Amino acid sequence: MKSSLYAVINVGASAVRMQISEFVNGKETLLEYLVSPLRLGRDTFSKGYITLESLNKAVDIMKKFADKLTEYDLWKNYKAICTSGVRDADNRYFFIDRIKTKTGIELNIIDELEELYVKYLAIKNDIKDFKKFEEEGVLLLNFSSGNVGVNIFKNGINLFSSVLPYGSLRIAEYVKNIKNELKHRAYDIYAEKLTNQIKQYCKGISEIKYLIGSGSSINLLTEVIHPKSNTIKKSDLEKLYNRMKFLEPSVISKELKISDYNGEIFLPTVRLYLSIMNMLGTKEMVFSKQTFPHQLLLYYSKKIKENNLQKKLIKNLLHFGKKYNLDEKHAKQVSNFSLKLFDALEDLHSLGNKDKFILEAASLLHDIGYYIDIHNHHEHSSYIINSFKMPGYDKNAMRIISIISYLHREKKIKSDHIFNQLPPDDQLVIKKIVAILKIADSLDASHMQIVQDINVTVSENVIKVTAISKDIPYIEEKVFNRKNRDFLEIFGIPILFEAKIGYD
Repeated sequence: MKSSLYAVINVGASAVRMQISEFVNGKETLLEYLVSPLRLGRDTFSKGYITLESLNKAVDIMKKFADKLTEYDLWKNYKAICTSGVRDADNRYFFIDRIKTKTGIELNIIDELEELYVKYLAIKNDIKDFKKFEEEGVLLLNFSSGNVGVNIFKNGINLFSSVLPYGSLRIAEYVKNIKNELKHRAYDIYAEKLTNQIKQYCKGISEIKYLIGSGSSINLLTEVIHPKSNTIKKSDLEKLYNRMKFLEPSVISKELKISDYNGEIFLPTVRLYLSIMNMLGTKEMVFSKQTFPHQLLLYYSKKIKENNLQKKLIKNLLHFGKKYNLDEKHAKQVSNFSLKLFDALEDLHSLGNKDKFILEAASLLHDIGYYIDIHNHHEHSSYIINSFKMPGYDKNAMRIISIISYLHREKKIKSDHIFNQLPPDDQLVIKKIVAILKIADSLDASHMQIVQDINVTVSENVIKVTAISKDIPYIEEKVFNRKNRDFLEIFGIPILFEAKIGYD
């Protein structure tokens, strides 16, 4: 019987939470779930920093959580993260250092895109028919105290991902000095601003059919509405909002039998959900009741993962390229030749699967900078690639891909280029990939797919690339013989070009 214990601590904008679970033969048993209210977001969203008073309260809470780590012997098997309540504070690093010094707990600031990815993976594993939703068009809305996380998918493509500053506590802090009878108008403005941003940056929003909600806001809504299934109807939210919109938070708390804090955030929560439902034209929302600590625990214990992530990333990179009028035929042809060269030269280059993915991605995007300028397209390709963002992507891999796209044309590396700051081992990997990419790129130098296929023959003293072509590949041969010098200098073996017209 295989057993494992895991703990996760989440320092959020409205509370500090801890979950401890045991997995026996893959089955989870919840051992403890602890919640300590702490409105760090009140400080961060109104003052810009966390007060010493709040920090001392956080220390007291974390000391109790540290005792739990000792009790369960989990000091080597825990993860502690903080979200917007700490992440957006000017003194966040002082906060983290103080917690470490006083409790021994090491806090990590979770990146916004990683946070989105964790929630996406967990929801994907929690919601029935998620694959159907993802193909037909779905907006994942994670509405919490500090932020609104938005993930939009259709046909397996990530159309839009962003963490936006419209969390319920954040908005409540923004409008706290507005007269109560006018607050609903402020909520309207924030709701419209949110939907306008989504519509502006996600051109395919009109094709999205489904809405999936998650986050701390879902617990509030289900506490009030008591849905019989995992769906909430728009009509129920509208009735609630219209009945409560002019009431004081304290009155809302009494009417709905919810906590004072939930009474304070109730109206902005419902108003923003309604704005998203109106934008999509949907009459109901599917929801996941998973808590973020539980999602984190599943993620960090590797109980949830995404299959074929690299394949999905490649698909999304091609979609990204279309925004910049990428020559898709050329990109796919260079990618095809790159992968054939990679496989044929496996014993020579000694690169791994991750390097193969990097080569494929760089092959697809190396010319994306043509959108800006033809002559210096490699420079533009580099910074355009660096702008790519998608939950689940590898930041370091994308940085390397951007460097490769720069080097695929550049003859001399500038002394201040980021390449020169990398460790020698990383530099060597990049040089190997660039050498292969230059050969593959030369084989479609005309961008006309004259070379339709290649055969690679490896002997002891020479490598021969036979270019099976539909016409005489004048440009390809000339560029090949200009670019093969890098290959020789890296691998110490010449690589030669031979043309063969047709397959006969």
